[in-house]
Amino acid sequence: MKNLISVAALLLLAGCARKTPTNAVVAGDFRLQLRLDPDPPRAADNVLHVELMDAQGKPVDGAQLGFGSVMPAMGSMPEMKGGGDVKALGGGRYDVAYSLSMLGDWTLTLQIDAPGHAHAELRLKVSPPRKGYAVETRGAVAAREGAAKTLELPPGRQQLIGVVYAKVERRPLTLSLRATGRVDVDETQVRDVVLKYDAYVEELFVNQTGQRVHKGDRLLTLYSPELMSAEQDYLVALRSRGVPGTEQLARAAEERLRLWNLDDLQLAALRNRGNAAPRATIHSPVDGTVLEKGVVSGTKAMAGSVLYRIGNLGRVWVIADLFESDAPWLEPGLGATLTLPFAGGTPLKGDVQFVYPTVDPKTRSVRARLVFPNARLSLKPGMFADVRVEVPLGSRLSVPDDALLASGEHRYAFVKLGEGELQVREVKVGAIADYDEVLDGLVEGEEVATQATFLLSSEAQLRSALPRWSTP
Repeated sequence: MKNLISVAALLLLAGCARKTPTNAVVAGDFRLQLRLDPDPPRAADNVLHVELMDAQGKPVDGAQLGFGSVMPAMGSMPEMKGGGDVKALGGGRYDVAYSLSMLGDWTLTLQIDAPGHAHAELRLKVSPPRKGYAVETRGAVAAREGAAKTLELPPGRQQLIGVVYAKVERRPLTLSLRATGRVDVDETQVRDVVLKYDAYVEELFVNQTGQRVHKGDRLLTLYSPELMSAEQDYLVALRSRGVPGTEQLARAAEERLRLWNLDDLQLAALRNRGNAAPRATIHSPVDGTVLEKGVVSGTKAMAGSVLYRIGNLGRVWVIADLFESDAPWLEPGLGATLTLPFAGGTPLKGDVQFVYPTVDPKTRSVRARLVFPNARLSLKPGMFADVRVEVPLGSRLSVPDDALLASGEHRYAFVKLGEGELQVREVKVGAIADYDEVLDGLVEGEEVATQATFLLSSEAQLRSALPRWSTP
């Protein structure tokens, strides 16, 4: 009987030795007993008494403890931070001396590293002059610097703040480059009517700038003694055929008249008529619109004068100024669309014809020349228009744009690990189009939060799972 009592007593003592204290705080595979001194803490020097044990309740010596205190920014008051001095007392007991600069809500962070144990972190909330502390257990268990950080958020709270997930997958991306353009005349569709001999303008049949003309329409009538003299020389050479040398003179005279823009019909009429006419009619060489008119009735026009400039506005150029950063994507042949900011309707479709080889040093913009059809003549030279150049990028790994949270030069995504657990991960992005290209940081098939990322970032920053906004 005595032996049975002794065995029972030994078992009871062993169980008590391994029993975790009821007021212990769990952090990773550690058990901690904490006591504030004084309680509540004061706006001065304080001590946090820590008794550190393993999962079996045995004291843990030789641990490295890190400590920090933070009061978040409120209104115009900036964020306040502090540290602490750790003293090992032996037997798994440690004292952390720290100071609080004022009363209010403080978050105390205790980081624990010990041989044979995973890194752990514990966050306490104290609110002097109220007594006691609250353990923030629903936060990320932060890893060492450089490791991925997680955020624990129950599905109910995710639904409450509107978290929606999307897959990381390959999609055909199209980059849209937006710019403002100016409508201009297509220089390849412009023709000048140039006078090649001295003359006097007698009558104008086209006497207005902007007037539409067709090929062959009469433009004006000229009186030219010089042209009449050349015609007489031609007729004399024709009548003298059979005389040695006159054939060459006739050909030379005819060539001279052709160079002065007399066509076959006019030469035939001259031969049939048999006498030179002092007046000549100039006809339009092309269809188009009179862009410039350089003569008036009664004026003397010298050889080389531009009488009319006629342009075909059925096709126009649009000179677009794009950002310097868009230059690597621009190339001839890309599709483009044009809309007028003051008019609705279907956008016009065109193409990039030419990319200028230099960047404007003042505006830091690159210019591109786009070509658009203008059958209805709705685009007038000098108009401003909104243009968009579409750059197909092919199939690329990407996520929706609202899945990435911008913080300075960095981009972060909240990756779903399981029900109620998100991992904060930095993402390197490439082209930013209708979706954002992922170069590094995410794997195809993973799910990322695409809505409420700002609210998630607030949660993550409060729990130190995301770098501060001021991080460069």
